[in-house]
Amino acid sequence: MSSRKRVGFISVIFSAAQVFALGAVAQTMPGDTTRQASGMKELTPESFVSQAAVLNKAEIELSQLAGKHTKNEKTRLFAERMIKDHTAASEKLAKIAQEQNISMPQSLDAQHQATKQKLSSLQGEAFDREYRKEMAKGHDKAVALFEAASQNEQMPEELRDFAASTLRTLEDHQEDAHDMYEEAQQREGA
Repeated sequence: MSSRKRVGFISVIFSAAQVFALGAVAQTMPGDTTRQASGMKELTPESFVSQAAVLNKAEIELSQLAGKHTKNEKTRLFAERMIKDHTAASEKLAKIAQEQNISMPQSLDAQHQATKQKLSSLQGEAFDREYRKEMAKGHDKAVALFEAASQNEQMPEELRDFAASTLRTLEDHQEDAHDMYEEAQQREGA
């Protein structure tokens, strides 16, 4: 197993353990279903749809910035793929959410909005480095979330199936994002 895949695998295991642990913490706080521990809460259909929608929207909006701020062909092509794949995932999720009577957030959360503002102020290699870092971090979170949802038997079957089928694409994105970020770090260190 390459070091990149090992790091990705460890990140997924760590993130999945966090989701599990935070779910256990949430279960020990009866009556406090709105409280979030470290930004995550017990995974319900509503929380999964909300988190997945925000992650998709963030990937799309941050990648749209890449079209304006990068001069790197590899970054641009990756960003185009993110826009295409996350738009398709967002459309599928919206259809399932509507069928399940679950509302989807229409805007980024504060954390992703701050990231978008930060990236908006960067150009060239500085943009590429930060964009690639955010793509790696974002896909680590997305893979952990979708993996947890795909294995959650209390999740409606349509959402479980969506999470499982989308997970493969997210894992590909995660690997590519980590490769690109490592490449940016190596260039910086050279």
